[in-house]
Amino acid sequence: MKKAGLFFITLIVFLSANAQYRYGYFKVGVSAGTTNYLGDLDDDFTFKFTRPGLGAVGSFRFNPHMEARFSFFQGWVGAKDENSANDPRRWRNLSFRSPVTEGALTLSYDMFGESRGFRFRPGFNPYIFGGVGVFRFNPQAKLNGSWYDLQPLGTEGQYLPSVPGKQYPKPYALTQVCLPMGAGAHIMVGKKWNLDVEMGFRKLFTDYLDDVSTRYPDLVALAQANPTAAELSYRGGNNFFITKYIRGDKKQADWYIYTSVTASYVIDWVKCPKFRPMRRGR
Repeated sequence: MKKAGLFFITLIVFLSANAQYRYGYFKVGVSAGTTNYLGDLDDDFTFKFTRPGLGAVGSFRFNPHMEARFSFFQGWVGAKDENSANDPRRWRNLSFRSPVTEGALTLSYDMFGESRGFRFRPGFNPYIFGGVGVFRFNPQAKLNGSWYDLQPLGTEGQYLPSVPGKQYPKPYALTQVCLPMGAGAHIMVGKKWNLDVEMGFRKLFTDYLDDVSTRYPDLVALAQANPTAAELSYRGGNNFFITKYIRGDKKQADWYIYTSVTASYVIDWVKCPKFRPMRRGR
């Protein structure tokens, strides 16, 4: 992933250095919207767990069809099994919440080109985008009126010693790489103002955005090591036999989605030269 990120940055620098300046310009903007989560506690993408999201973006148009963008995003995700229509999920009774903080570098490709400068940009211009980002999260769950950070507890046995026939996962990192991708549309609302409507999906390389991924650990051993971890690991009451020790599905990584409206302002960095009338010689 480091090599991919370095290649992506090098590509943007190369393209920017070779941009044709007659249409090159910057944009800066702020966004607001909603954050959704897709994972072990909500793999049917229900909208009842929608949370807010805020962001900022700066972009540079280096090609009639393409922009390089750097964006910052702050969102929140969460879900509860008790709200599920699926009986086994309600019996599992897990829940979580987490902030999501992301910085990303992406390329966008517009359907309609801009070859004559920002003043002649299309009034409506659909686009797609993709790139690489880094995000930080911190899943928490509520117990007896207090919120607990779940990663330090090791609810799936991350901090228990592995024994023959029982291999526990390693603790997951709270800062990881993601791949932003999605689509949207630029809408011109003024000479230098745009509204961008966008839906962006984040492909993650972790299944622990919600702290749920694989199987229950040895709950007796976990309770001896940390009673709070055991209580937050298994919350199914008398339904333990129904779960068959399965806590989550490690085959599918989690996702989060940011749907937003961005108000952006054009910064025209290309200045037309001023010509002075020539004096006639005597």
